[in-house]
Amino acid sequence: MRGVAVTGLGIVSALGSGLGAHLVAMREGRTPLRPVTLFPPGDLASFPVGEVDPALIPRRSPRCIRLTLHAARQALGGRAPGGPGVIALGTTTGGILDSEQHYLKHRGAIGAEDRGLLLHHAMGTLTGVLVRALGLSAEEHTFSTACSSSANAIGFGASVVARQGGWALVGGVDSLARITYAGFHSLKLLSSVPCRPFDRRRRGLSLGEGAAFLLLEPEADARQRGAPILGFVTGWGCASDAHHATAPHPRGDGAVAAMQSALADAGIRPSNVDYVNAHGTATPANDVAEGIALQRVFGDDCPLISSTKGLTGHTLGAAGAIESVLCVLALSSGFVPATTGLEEPDPEIRVRHVPPGGLARPLSAVVSNSFGFGGNNTALVFSSSA
Repeated sequence: MRGVAVTGLGIVSALGSGLGAHLVAMREGRTPLRPVTLFPPGDLASFPVGEVDPALIPRRSPRCIRLTLHAARQALGGRAPGGPGVIALGTTTGGILDSEQHYLKHRGAIGAEDRGLLLHHAMGTLTGVLVRALGLSAEEHTFSTACSSSANAIGFGASVVARQGGWALVGGVDSLARITYAGFHSLKLLSSVPCRPFDRRRRGLSLGEGAAFLLLEPEADARQRGAPILGFVTGWGCASDAHHATAPHPRGDGAVAAMQSALADAGIRPSNVDYVNAHGTATPANDVAEGIALQRVFGDDCPLISSTKGLTGHTLGAAGAIESVLCVLALSSGFVPATTGLEEPDPEIRVRHVPPGGLARPLSAVVSNSFGFGGNNTALVFSSSA
């Protein structure tokens, strides 16, 4: 994949809104994960989550739409792209938070009112809302491949731009919802303390929410209009190992295939990679499997590795997009974030962790990993040059 420039970024998460807030948070490494307040956990324990400050997205429409539009408008920077393009969005829950409100009120009664709460239950409706609200002429594509959803949306959009030009607004969104909170609770995957990726004492993941978008266009077009180029999407790889509905392949077969495919697409060797933003969910099985996969791809000369989920929580369908924005931010700022929550590295996970406090270092190529349930594995390569 050549010449696909990133010319706009937008992000909102538990860390705040915009690139500045996220760069500060990456440098400080303080976790915003707190007990859930968006909805009462009921009979379930109150676990720490990454909630977006409601002041950033005042109540005017469903939460998922507010998050989506907030980040997408940042990425566009007040400018509507010219000509037709592509919008690709990844999500896993869509408007289910509002669907839950309808059910709790009416318990499925026939003829129940408030049907507006059900308008965005189908996750594909979010993409249509985005196109109409921004007044864009674009093909609409929605991806739902578990936690790799928005990473695949980015890879797809970049491949379209690389093949046929134009522009692509790509990213993802997920809001916290009872169904995901209860679902991960039932799987015994939630941590009672803020998550600790790769730590010997890790207990599980912390859920989060947010949205992030990237504006992509051909390098030649960006340079012609004098747009700042923040980085390039140079590789995309996806693979399914179909090992288990929820557990990763113990040796990371799908993860290995995705990373190798992304590196081949970028035309680089493993030794050319400076940093990997790992999937790093802090569950016992995932972190070990990803560590094995990283060893298999990079060998003993492993690049710097960290997980940013200790900062944002695991934002599910939005994770690939949020972490992609953080990767481009690392490229453009020359700062590599450490893994928040990592104090005692698990000796079974033999990777090169970013030291506490992070590192100031120029980067030329970084990899972002997003691995989902059902063996949906995706890797993206971002580079400082085409």
